[in-house]
Amino acid sequence: MIGYLTYCMNIVDIKIINNDILLSRLKALRLCKGLLLYTHTYKCNIIKIDICIVFDEVFVMGLILDIYEIMHQLSIWRPIFHSEADFQFSLAWMIKEQYPNCDIRLEFVPEFNPNLHLDILVILDGKWIPIELKYTTRKCIKTINNEVYMLKEQGAKDQGCYNYLKDIMRIEEFRDKSNNFIEGYTIKITSEISYLKPPTKVNCTYAEFSIEEGSIKTGCMNWSSNTGKGTMRGMEAPIVLTGIYPINWKEYSKVDDTNSGTFMYLVNRISK
Repeated sequence: MIGYLTYCMNIVDIKIINNDILLSRLKALRLCKGLLLYTHTYKCNIIKIDICIVFDEVFVMGLILDIYEIMHQLSIWRPIFHSEADFQFSLAWMIKEQYPNCDIRLEFVPEFNPNLHLDILVILDGKWIPIELKYTTRKCIKTINNEVYMLKEQGAKDQGCYNYLKDIMRIEEFRDKSNNFIEGYTIKITSEISYLKPPTKVNCTYAEFSIEEGSIKTGCMNWSSNTGKGTMRGMEAPIVLTGIYPINWKEYSKVDDTNSGTFMYLVNRISK
């Protein structure tokens, strides 16, 4: 055991015994109805929620992939990417380096859904870890180690939020239909810092999809009633998530001091 919890009334206290292990291993503690303790760092956040959470375990330990260590090593090797495909290949390479006994598949199509193309499938001891990726940038030109990166403006923020949450929903579908699933991840890297901030418009069309820092995504999410058909084209369906997914952004890299030089990343784990 790496730590223990005590709680009384609405007070929750976590005692950390081994910081180094707990830092990357602890995810979310389901305490009781309407109360969730969530942490990725030494700070613990108590979040009240409106739905019932079944309390069946105290610690979520032993993640199969140490995804935060993988991302850290990747950021040292590749602080920036030319495209989402470049990100996909580089991450797959890094996972293989960190876990040499695993097998990697790109653009994997499960037999139960020929329309589902998973960016990365990690296979460990016959068990499957699907990973979906998003890479959105601001238009800019960067030079890193004498290599020039011509980055494009990639999509609107409202659609970017929707598509990230859709990735989570896709992995939940994969989990529910696959006996080999053990865990899954969605990862988004962006240099568009506005993703971390809440919508500014009063009648924001994508408010329910917003992935601003500190928010929690769960349940059924829809576009607002005033959303134009062009905005929703191909994305009309609501996002429905059975799990609870806290949004906690972290710095991936800082390549310069311009407004397009800081890259942030977001990870969510889909559990079995």
